[in-house]
Amino acid sequence: MHVIFVEPGFPANQRQFVRALHAAGARITGIGERPVEALGDELRGWLHAYERVGNVCDEDAMTVAVRRVQKRERADRLEATVEAHILPAAHVREACGIPGTSVRTAFLCRDKPAMKEALRAAGIPTARSTGADDPEAARRFAREVGYPLIVKPRAAAGASGTVRVDDAAGLERAIEGGRLGQGGSVAIEEFVEGHEAFYDTLTIKGKVVHDFVSHYFPGVLEAMRTRWISPQIVVTNRLDASGYDEVKQMGQSVVTALGIDTSATHMEWFFGPKGLKFSEIGCRPPGVGAWDLYCAANDFDLYVEWAHAIIPEE
Repeated sequence: MHVIFVEPGFPANQRQFVRALHAAGARITGIGERPVEALGDELRGWLHAYERVGNVCDEDAMTVAVRRVQKRERADRLEATVEAHILPAAHVREACGIPGTSVRTAFLCRDKPAMKEALRAAGIPTARSTGADDPEAARRFAREVGYPLIVKPRAAAGASGTVRVDDAAGLERAIEGGRLGQGGSVAIEEFVEGHEAFYDTLTIKGKVVHDFVSHYFPGVLEAMRTRWISPQIVVTNRLDASGYDEVKQMGQSVVTALGIDTSATHMEWFFGPKGLKFSEIGCRPPGVGAWDLYCAANDFDLYVEWAHAIIPEE
């Protein structure tokens, strides 16, 4: 199979996906922003071809590059594993007729208010939330739900740009920071108290085939905002423990509700006084080297497992 892989050289762990695809027998064309000489001998050796673009999030430039590749040979898959690349890659995939994660699924995994709405419609417990483009919408949600609230960019990764709002004055600061009424748009959510953790999967044809649970100590927002803290991520191998049954069932339900087919996923959840609540999902692997932890903790190569999911044996 011939796989087009978006941005093979950056960040550094991107080369692990290329290595795995090469080990699984794929022909790989990379599309990236760096000159091919900057990739290094090892990475260049795994690639069959390389196309350079000015910005891999520029859908028009990416479409032109992919169609240029398609003139040489058929592209069986187009894969991206970085959050900012997922939705642009889905649009290019659709424009060029390449199988993979759909635009709908990529959008729902990126836009937090739309994501929560789709999951609530499927009966999956989440915090109450809304999208707000103007100050009055934000104030109305605060009156309905009460404080504290979480305000974040609609498509943020991690805790980037996320703030906790405890009162009306804090909400006004968040409205100003989010530029509501001036072209800005944010997601506003009910604050959910409880322990924060994540559930990561590799799915094939909509079924979870590998799954992993990791725990945050402390929660992401506290760790990101309190810089003297040295946060920890604890990976567990005890997924057969009964306490994780509800998490695993919820994860599969999320995959089904959002139409995820063959992909890595990164889901976050809370458990506290209000029970288990789903937080959010990325239709891609987690960051911060989590897959390397899973490889070490389970004594297997998750990158190669992913590659075999992408290019299954005949």
